[in-house]
Formats: sequence, structure tokens, C-alpha cells
Amino acid sequence: MKFAVIPTNGRPCLEQCLEAISPQVDLVVLVATGNELLPDFVLNYDNVGQGHRFYDSLNISAWWNKGLDHAEASAVRYGRPTWDVAVLNDDVIVPEGWFDAVATGMRQNDCAAACSGGVGSQGWVWREPKAVPLQTRMQGFAFILAGEKGLRANEDLHWYFTDDYIDWESRKLGGMVMINGFHVNHLYPNGQVTTEIMEQIAKDAQTFVDIYGMRPW
Repeated sequence: MKFAVIPTNGRPCLEQCLEAISPQVDLVVLVATGNELLPDFVLNYDNVGQGHRFYDSLNISAWWNKGLDHAEASAVRYGRPTWDVAVLNDDVIVPEGWFDAVATGMRQNDCAAACSGGVGSQGWVWREPKAVPLQTRMQGFAFILAGEKGLRANEDLHWYFTDDYIDWESRKLGGMVMINGFHVNHLYPNGQVTTEIMEQIAKDAQTFVDIYGMRPW
């Protein structure tokens, strides 16, 4: 099965995100990150799950994990031994064919995670948790996981370094591959950075060092 997990507070950009990813997967799991009602356009998609959970805390890892748990429960319910899960920001627009291309690259390389590197990129496979050139690390705003491997985010990391943790842990489970091409349009990178988030970033940086003994970049 093919899943997409998208944490969102219902920003208008979510509609563009859904238009792009919904045709590529069997089920979209929206994890609402606040008490806002999700916009009416969500109802236009037959494959968007309606079992939303609401979080007031600022914790991307918790949002991701809730969505990954929902995807796993669905895959198990349908008796699927393997399943692929895209984890997306609600402000990304993936190109046509992105999901299958990235998931195929992940499976062919026996990896636990995968992403795409954009036009003109070189393919990379990393199998050891360590710092690598920044442009070759997993793109945290749009990646795919091999669901049956059970990888989850570390909820002690609330904002930055959440994706680096997933990247490094996926390497322990087989690897992380960045495939060639398939540029993902990230509409608002760092568009929600507030004073609270800046303070959390500093805490997350130290937590990552406490876990691994080094920074990822």
C-alpha cells in the first residue's frame, strides 16, 4: 500500500499539496496540528483519511509518529506485509510520478528511507549514521519510509533535526537513498520560524548531540 502523512494546520497551500500527492497514493493521513477545523476542500478527496487527531504542542516528531502509526494500522488491517509511507510538509508540491520513483529507488537499494534530489542531482546512498554534504542528506520536507521497518521519529526532538534523526536511523536499518531528478517544490521553507521555534531549535541541536555525539551538519 501507498500512504502519505501530512501534518497541517489547514493552510491554503494544503490544497496544492493534496492535488499533487493524492493521485499517487492509496490513503492520505492528515494529522491536524492545532484545534483549527480543516478546510472544506479536504472533503473533495476520497482517499484522505478523516480520523484526524489534534495537537496543540509544537512537536513535529509527535505529528509524524501519529500519522505513521495510523498508516501501519491500516496496512496491517489489510494484511499487507510491506507498505510505503511518504511524509510531507503541507507546503510541498511533488511532481507527477514522484512517489513511485522514490519508493522504487528505496526498494531496489534495500533502504529504509528515500527522497529525491531535484533536477541535475546525483544519486546518493548512505548506510552509516554520520555527517554528509548538506545537499546529499535526506530532504526533510518530502521523504518516503519503508513502513514495515517500524521507523519512528524521536519525540525528544521537537522541530529541527527531526528529519536528521530519521535519516540517520534509516541508515541503521539498511540505508537512505536520494534518487536523481523529481524536483519537489517547497513553497515556504522556514516560513513558520518564530521566537519559540528558534529557542526550540537550540534545544534540539543539543539533544541531537547528546544522542549521537555530533551534529549532522
